Amino acid sequence: MKFEAVMNEDTAVREFLNVSLSLQKLGKACILRLTKNKMYFIVSEEKLGPRRPMVWCELPVAFYFKDYKIQDNDDIILELSTSLLARTCSIFKQNAKMIKMKLLTPADATYLTFEMELMLEEMRIRRCVHDIPVELVARKYWTDYNEEPVFNDFHVSIQMPKLKSIKNVVEKIKTLGQSVTVSANRTGKLTLEINTNTVKLAAHFADLNVNSFAQEEVSNINEDDDKVSATVDLKQLVMFLSGMQLMDCPLAVCSIVQGKMVKLFLEEPGILKLQIFMFELTI
Repeated sequence: MKFEAVMNEDTAVREFLNVSLSLQKLGKACILRLTKNKMYFIVSEEKLGPRRPMVWCELPVAFYFKDYKIQDNDDIILELSTSLLARTCSIFKQNAKMIKMKLLTPADATYLTFEMELMLEEMRIRRCVHDIPVELVARKYWTDYNEEPVFNDFHVSIQMPKLKSIKNVVEKIKTLGQSVTVSANRTGKLTLEINTNTVKLAAHFADLNVNSFAQEEVSNINEDDDKVSATVDLKQLVMFLSGMQLMDCPLAVCSIVQGKMVKLFLEEPGILKLQIFMFELTI
C-alpha cells in the first residue's frame, strides 16, 4: 500500500489549509479516503451504532497536486485526528513552497507524513517533517465511506445568502435556545427561528433563488405561509458556521426535508465540494 502526492501551487496550498482548519472545528476525527481522482474528508456522528455522516468534503486531485501516486489505483481509507492535521497544515503559513504527503507503514504503526519546504529570508530553505498517526480502516467498513450520502426527497432547495451574514446571526442567538428551526418557502425566503418559553425571534433572508420546491410531496407543510422547515441543533449549526474557513464559496445551497433534515451544500467549482448534514433534533 503506497501513496505519495506533491503540492506546490500557492492557491492549492491555501485552499488545503482552509479545509484542514475547518475540519478541526467540525469533528475530533475524520476519515480520509484516497482515490485515483479525488480525496475525501468525512466526519461522522460521534456515537455508538450506525454513524450517520455529518460532513462530506470532496477535493479533486488535479487541482491540488502536481504529482499524485496511489498504488494500483486502489482506494486507501484512513482515520486520523483533525487537530493533528490542522496543526501540521498550519505550518503552511510559514511560506511553504512544497509539500509532499506520503503514507509510511513501519512495523509498529502507520503514519501520514508531511515533508515541507519553507522559504526563509535570503532565499534559504528550511525542511520540516511531521508524522500524523493514522489507523487503516478495515475493508469490511468501506461501504460506509465509498458512496456519498444521497437524499432525493428534499422538499425545498434554496440558494443561500453570503454565509458570513448567516454566521453573524447564529453567533448572536446561540445562547438563547437549544434548537433552531430552518425554513424556506417558494418565494425565496430563508428563515432561522428560535421559539422558547422566554423568547421568540426570527431572522429572514429574502429574495433568494429557489432551485426546487415540491409542495405536493409534503404531507405536513404549513399551508399558511407555504414553507418547508426542520428543527436542528443550534449548537451544531453554530459549530459548522464558525468552523468553516470557506465563507466565499460561489455556490451555497440549503436543502430541507420537512421535519427531518437540513443539508448545506457548498461548492467552489473545480476546487471543493462540501456537504453538511443536520438531522431533526430529538428532545
